[in-house]
Amino acid sequence: MQELHIDTPEGLSALCDRLRHSPWLALDTEFMREKTYYPQLCLLQVSNGEVAAGIDPLAIDDLSPIRDLLFEPDTVKVFHAGHQDLELFQQLWQELPAPLFDTQPAAELAGLDNQMGYARLVEALLDHPLDKGHTRTDWSRRPLKPEQLRYALDDVIYLGQVYLRLLDRLGDKRNDERLLAAFDRMADPATYITEPEDAWKRLKARKYLRGPQLAVLKKLAAWRESEAMKADKPRGWILSNEALFELAKTRPRGMARLWKIPGLQPGVVKRRGQLLLQLIAEADPE
Repeated sequence: MQELHIDTPEGLSALCDRLRHSPWLALDTEFMREKTYYPQLCLLQVSNGEVAAGIDPLAIDDLSPIRDLLFEPDTVKVFHAGHQDLELFQQLWQELPAPLFDTQPAAELAGLDNQMGYARLVEALLDHPLDKGHTRTDWSRRPLKPEQLRYALDDVIYLGQVYLRLLDRLGDKRNDERLLAAFDRMADPATYITEPEDAWKRLKARKYLRGPQLAVLKKLAAWRESEAMKADKPRGWILSNEALFELAKTRPRGMARLWKIPGLQPGVVKRRGQLLLQLIAEADPE
C-alpha cells in the first residue's frame, strides 16, 4: 500500500482524484481539545485499501476537495467508534457524510466483545498487534515525526481490512435493523448538537442526587456548558466536576460557604461567587 503525507493543496487535489469512486474509505482523525471546548482537527487519515494518506489541515486552508469526496453518496465511509470524528465533521461543515459504517457496533453484532477498542479488534480479526506508543501525542505540533505519521496511518490501513472481514462475518446481518439504526443515528446531525440544558445527563454524579440537589446540578451544568461553549474552553476550566457536585449537594447560601466547597478554586469564587449563589437560589428557592 502506498503511504502519503499530504500538506499542500495540490497534493490534496491529486489524492482526492485517486480516491474518487472508491467503494469505501476508511477514516480517522487526530485532534486536540485539552485547551478548548471544541475539538481542533490536526490530522485527517484516509485509505481505500490501495493508498493511505495523512492530510495536514494545519498546512492546508481549503479542505473542500476531501469534503466533497466524503460526501459522495456511493462511497461508504468507515469509522471505528466514530462519534468524535463525526462530531468534528459536523462542527467543520454543519453536515455529515453518508452512508456510514462503524466497526465497533458491527463487531458486537458479529459476535465479538461489546465496545471493543480498535487495537483489540485488529488483533482479534487480523492477528496483528498495533503500536500504542503515540497515544499521548500532541498532534498540533509540527513537524510531525515519521513514526507519528506511521502510527496515525495504521488507524486507517487496518480499519479497511477490519471492515472487509466484518462484512464477511456479518453475512445477512449486515442489514440487521439494530445495526442500520446505529448508523442512522451516527448520520443524524442532532446526535452531535449539544444543548446546555442536557449537559447534566453526562455527569455520573447525577445518580447520587435527588430533588432540589438534582435541580441545582441541572442549573449549574447548563450554565457551565454555555460558558464553555462561548469561551471555547474546557468545561473543567469553568467549573470542575467535583465543585459542581459539591455545590449541588450542599446548595450553599452565602459567600462564606462557597470558600469551603471542595474543588472550587479561589479565583472562581472571587469572579463568579455571587453568580453561582444566584443560580443555586433560582434552582432551589426553598
